[in-house]
Amino acid sequence: MQIIRNSTHPANKQIGLAQADLISEASVEKLSDGVCFRRPRLLVIAFSCDPHESMEHRNGWYRALQAARYFDVTVLCGPQSNAQELNEQIAGQFTDLQIHFDVVQVDPKTQKLLDSSLLFYVGYRRWLTKAFEYAKQLEAHQSFDASHLVSLCGYREPGEFWKLQAQFLWGPIGGTSGFPVRFLSICDLRGGLFELARNIVNYSQLRFSRRIRNAIEKTSVLVAANRSSQCDLQRHLQVETPLELETGIDFPVADPKPARSPERPLRILWAGRLRTWKGLPILIYAIARLPKDVAVQVRVVGDGSCKESWKKLARRLGVEHMIEWIDRPPYRDSLEYYRWADVFSFTSLRDTSGTGLLESLAMGTPIVGLDHQGSADIMTSDCAIRIGTRSPAVSIHQLSEAIVKLAKDPALLKRLSDGSIERAKAFSWDSRRGAVEDSYERIAAQVISSQRRVEGVVPESCPVPSLTTRVQCSAESILES
Repeated sequence: MQIIRNSTHPANKQIGLAQADLISEASVEKLSDGVCFRRPRLLVIAFSCDPHESMEHRNGWYRALQAARYFDVTVLCGPQSNAQELNEQIAGQFTDLQIHFDVVQVDPKTQKLLDSSLLFYVGYRRWLTKAFEYAKQLEAHQSFDASHLVSLCGYREPGEFWKLQAQFLWGPIGGTSGFPVRFLSICDLRGGLFELARNIVNYSQLRFSRRIRNAIEKTSVLVAANRSSQCDLQRHLQVETPLELETGIDFPVADPKPARSPERPLRILWAGRLRTWKGLPILIYAIARLPKDVAVQVRVVGDGSCKESWKKLARRLGVEHMIEWIDRPPYRDSLEYYRWADVFSFTSLRDTSGTGLLESLAMGTPIVGLDHQGSADIMTSDCAIRIGTRSPAVSIHQLSEAIVKLAKDPALLKRLSDGSIERAKAFSWDSRRGAVEDSYERIAAQVISSQRRVEGVVPESCPVPSLTTRVQCSAESILES
């Protein structure tokens, strides 16, 4: 095996504690001379990757940083990413990490598919195919010890990276849950038909897709993003998976909020895409049921095809004066709305997790949310009021009751707000440790162990840096204000 001399890289100047039993005293002496073997190498596939964009983009970025604690990392990104900017950010702010970003470009036809909400996954599959071909070219020149498909987090397109000569990691994955058909009565016609079609596709792919079964059979590590997906994977594909939320918090958790003055209206925030599956009518119907002595102020932050129809619903129910509609701002600017709110209303009818839940908790804003799928894993009685999903009527009634309770009980609101901050700390990218990082460490250890026969030492990991503090400027300014 070739010995690589690179005494300047910080990773080649320390010995990971977890690997101390693999390193003899003689080897340690040689390490002090600046001689070591190569670090393990990981190929990360993150179609979406950017620290300043949506949840899916940030997941790709932070998984790359997390992996770089144990590996030299190459990241393949989708055409919307800017490799030069990402590499410059690593070079300027994370000099202790070895990460290189590459953008896999697409032809105009594939780009049109990616731009289509209806045909997006056709374009995504084409991108994965091209990324796999590029990965094979990289592998011909430089072997990888593992590959990890991070983004997108949906289960339906695994690519073919499991065919590389390396261990294959996949996940955390979600997207297995269907739309609850009992809620079709509050859907627009087009959106309802789309959700029914999606349910049929989900049912078929989970049970019969050969591509998915082939990928799972060859996967060394498969991680589910929530308990609902974990159960679906076990029930339909007979595979047991560890569990880890696919996303995390990448900004400072706020200080506790002062108690709300009962003199002002209860502030309610709803944030997300204004699309059928997000279920905003549940909140609109709920506030229409409020007694006259309960004053609320609602902000709806987001854009989407259902905006005008939902505005009409609010007018029809006579609650349009309670609702302020705000276009979706850049991600970092959206945090101020969570800090403004007393309560965050989560009505999504299908979601792997819901990044708004974590942003709300981190700002000290308790949740009133539907208790199903990914949200059920995040909400607890210390930070949220759970809303049942047996029927639209039940959800609307319970949501309305929860709003009344929080408006009339400042002590309860304060307790849940403080509990939100404590709950948020468990989801910080800096503090969390889950199945993915455990797998990184185990695979890196295997690579190290395989090199024991060769003269030299491989350190287990880089010095563990903070993954988030260097991209928090705007978030910190929000908290200070």
